[in-house]
Amino acid sequence: MKTIERIMVVIDANEDFSAAPDGLPIELRKALRLVKDKASTQIKLISVGYERYLSNHFRSIGYDYTKLRQDYCDRLSETMEELVADLKKDDYNIVCEVGWAHPRYELIVKLAQEFKADVLIQHCRAYAKLEHHHLTHDSWELVRNCPLPLLLVKDRDWNDPVALLAAVDPLHDHNKPVELDSLIIDAGVGMASQIGGDCHFVHAYAESSRPFAPAGKVKEEHEAAFKSLMDANSVDEAHRHLIDESPVYALKEYGEEINSDIVVMGAISRSRIREALVGSTAEMVLDYVKTDILIIKPKVAG
Repeated sequence: MKTIERIMVVIDANEDFSAAPDGLPIELRKALRLVKDKASTQIKLISVGYERYLSNHFRSIGYDYTKLRQDYCDRLSETMEELVADLKKDDYNIVCEVGWAHPRYELIVKLAQEFKADVLIQHCRAYAKLEHHHLTHDSWELVRNCPLPLLLVKDRDWNDPVALLAAVDPLHDHNKPVELDSLIIDAGVGMASQIGGDCHFVHAYAESSRPFAPAGKVKEEHEAAFKSLMDANSVDEAHRHLIDESPVYALKEYGEEINSDIVVMGAISRSRIREALVGSTAEMVLDYVKTDILIIKPKVAG
């Protein structure tokens, strides 16, 4: 990942941020930590509104829905302008925009691409008091359809320095494109440098998943492939970790050991039939890993 100089943040302008210490939503607070130089870094906040009862498909006698929809968007705009006002005074290069669309994610992706964002930031809300985070439909669609690096943030502030954990798969057991591991490594190192911190690299294999393989053979294969990948990317021994466990539990357990703030992982677009499997894996990561997740996509040819 190149130096992050164009950041787009998805804001739910209907939320109340007044309880936050600085009055800012956590997704914006984390975006500001990515700013190394205020003059050269551009931040764009986007809030996309939609209410079915205000759509063109909803009709009721006695109401001017065009005016009501405009009033709704004006309220969103007012909230967004309040968010950026003080930051502009503090010399941040920040703008905001409000849109109206259904589904929302299509407009978000379109605007992020037009903005040429280096990273798109979206907040995952916690469910009640259980610290269970879940993705809305729009968030899942961003995971599947956004070609840009996507940072899904949760409600915990980052440590200082920040600890990142990047998941690689050098044997491509899950049919990942060959170059995706290099993109993940580049993103992990780049993000750590941007924020200030370290990035650790994990390759998880579950030897028990191949019970008929000769003793030690599975570890030997994965160890050789992992070493080759790490050596090729000049990752030192202290930051490479080979773990005999399923990927989800390896990320959870080692992430808790180093108190990681961000997990960097790859995602690929699959057929509609396979989307359920991809979603299931991602949902497990969100359920069990209580850190932010930076999702990296392979480059699209052409």
